[in-house]
Amino acid sequence: MIPKRFTLLTAVLSVFTILTGGPSLLAQRVDAEELKTWADRGDADAQFELGLRMITGEGVAKNLTEGVKSVEKAAKQKHLRAQHIMGTLYEDGVGVKKDLAKAAEWYRVSADLGFALSQHSLAAMYEEGRGVKQDGAKAAEWFKKAAEQGNPPSQTAYASKLERGDGLPKSTAKAALWYLKAAQQDFVPAMTRLANMYYTGQGVPVDYRRAGAWYRRAARSEDPWAANNLAWFLSTCPEDNLHNGETAVLLARRALKLVAELAQSDEQPYEMIDTMAAALARNGEFKEAELWQQRSLALLQEDADLPEDDRKKLKNEFETRLTLYRKAVPFAEPEPEGETGAEPLPQDTILQEEGLPESAPKKKTLPKKSQGTVV
Repeated sequence: MIPKRFTLLTAVLSVFTILTGGPSLLAQRVDAEELKTWADRGDADAQFELGLRMITGEGVAKNLTEGVKSVEKAAKQKHLRAQHIMGTLYEDGVGVKKDLAKAAEWYRVSADLGFALSQHSLAAMYEEGRGVKQDGAKAAEWFKKAAEQGNPPSQTAYASKLERGDGLPKSTAKAALWYLKAAQQDFVPAMTRLANMYYTGQGVPVDYRRAGAWYRRAARSEDPWAANNLAWFLSTCPEDNLHNGETAVLLARRALKLVAELAQSDEQPYEMIDTMAAALARNGEFKEAELWQQRSLALLQEDADLPEDDRKKLKNEFETRLTLYRKAVPFAEPEPEGETGAEPLPQDTILQEEGLPESAPKKKTLPKKSQGTVV
């Protein structure tokens, strides 16, 4: 999955902090008249800040039309952040008529001058074929340029393309390294993907302790799926001495609570219901696990957008687990085969950071075979 591009709000509120490491100028008090004076004299920084403030209404009267004009004046003076914001405005249709082609043009101007956020946004447009002709190779090229500047979403997007061999030669080993770079900057999607690579032995050797450590670090965020992934890991990991049913149940409940808060509804994804059932079974609560698994099957059938082949596959997995729970047997995933020749990442110090021992305990595999929902 390609991380979402920065929206207008994200760009406006974060552009200063991301690039300078300091507090957002928009949050500071401003002398509007002085700012306008400098902008009228042609100062690009003043034009940019005044434009942003007029677009957002921060510290000055809100005026979208004049705000866009002010930002555009700065952009035409090769002000990189202004050029990026112009791309965002055209992409979202804020203060101007939505025009994806113009958005791509502005992103390209800034990207060519080395601005990482614009490089990422332009890559995403090539990835999706929005405003430009879809081109996986060009998307990979621009994601890499932004990734090399240390941008975690770009590092994760580039790693994803390496992992899939999309637009460039497939290399799971290189993908794991790029995921690590982003994960070490606390980027949750990268932590999750790296954990999954350790869990399945793709790009790196199978290492449940490192997988669990990265799942745990990701789950400290407010991401509901990070909590869900850790709950699944603690419930179904092939390494049975890493199971913890009680903690898994708590995490599964937290995941459902967080996703409902984000959606502002009673939404309960069937994948999370499936995880709750696995956690309850691991905790010895088999009757409750049966009920939750039946619920996951019902919700699965209601998903009209799911391709039929995927529905059949998941239905078979869910029913297999339901049969186990009726026999008072918890579900555990089979040992993965792993990728031949995978090498460890010496740069990964997650075990030391989490205070965990380097050596893994003796493995014990449960003989049940099915695929789970670790993502």
